[in-house]
Amino acid sequence: MIGLPILLLGTFDLVNPEASTNDKEEAGAAIALFGLPSTAVGVWLLFSLRQQNQQDSKELQLEQEQLFLKLVQQHEGNLTVTTFALAAQISIEDAEQYLDTKARQLEANFEASDDGGIIYRFPV
Repeated sequence: MIGLPILLLGTFDLVNPEASTNDKEEAGAAIALFGLPSTAVGVWLLFSLRQQNQQDSKELQLEQEQLFLKLVQQHEGNLTVTTFALAAQISIEDAEQYLDTKARQLEANFEASDDGGIIYRFPV
């Protein structure tokens, strides 16, 4: 983040017609020594963090998918939101959204339970 202001201020001095030759040389040196390297490192760090975040997200989705498939198999295709939320350690809302998506993908059926909840019936 510090490289960006150095680049901007140095560029302003370089294009300023009222700046002296000495000021322009100093601005060029500041850009070359401090602005460009620190900006490059910052961009590289941001890119690396973004890549790592995407990788972590893919791994989490895969883990959730594997857990879902395991639960479907263990419960012979019958899952409730609460069962999935507890196993996946996610909120009820997230579990319901995930199961709704999977139900559409796999053409699952729905059934009301005795306590008023929804039982998702996935094909096994």
